[in-house]
Amino acid sequence: MIKFFRKIRQNLLSENKFSKYLIYAVGEIILVVIGILIALQINNWNQNRLNESLESLYYKRLLDDVREEKQILEATINYSKQVIYHAKKAIAVFENSKDAEINPVENLIDMYQASQLADSYSASSTFKELIASGQINLIQNDSLKTALIRYYDTEWSETGVFILENKYRENLRGKMPDEIQTQIRLNCGDVYLKNGYSFLISLPNECSIELDNKIAKSVVEELRKDESLKKDLRYLIGNETGKINDLKPVQKQLNNIILLLEEINND
Repeated sequence: MIKFFRKIRQNLLSENKFSKYLIYAVGEIILVVIGILIALQINNWNQNRLNESLESLYYKRLLDDVREEKQILEATINYSKQVIYHAKKAIAVFENSKDAEINPVENLIDMYQASQLADSYSASSTFKELIASGQINLIQNDSLKTALIRYYDTEWSETGVFILENKYRENLRGKMPDEIQTQIRLNCGDVYLKNGYSFLISLPNECSIELDNKIAKSVVEELRKDESLKKDLRYLIGNETGKINDLKPVQKQLNNIILLLEEINND
């Protein structure tokens, strides 16, 4: 084809038909431009098709992440409720309440379990990948994009009461005998349930240790004399309650994102 046009050009020049050559040259340029435009259009079409495919993949991955995030939030709230449950039973012992558990072994378990702490984390790998790669603009739905940015920028696991020092944990574990702590850790430690790429953590609903009641009672009586433990335990109950309250609006944000993503993925 190139040889054909070149031959025509040479013939026109050799015959001194400059006007016809000029028309031909303009036509050739137009053909080249049209070819370039068609190529660009095809390239844009292919790129748009790839972007749409990639966008669809990211929507699915984001939905998986936020569903996992919902489970993490629920597990975090449940863990705080379990800690509060043990803490309230322990504070009843410290305050010598009539509602206190009379079994000293149970008292020690409650005191220890109230000091438990779960690491907080977020399922944000897909969002971080979108930001790091500069592909966040693949998300064409502006409402979803805004909701995702607002949600993940908050980093709930690294704000508010989540970063407050747990003084009761350090205080109690520095005073309860090591052999008792070891038994509780072995028999009443955290329970892990695999969920996607994460592990959901909780405390066992029931547990027991082998400890003589007389020894347990003497340890409980010694710990009860420490006013700093009682004070730190009160703060801990307030902080764990604060965590639960702080996570309620976070849950609402997350549920809204889940609804948006489910609607998009179902289209």
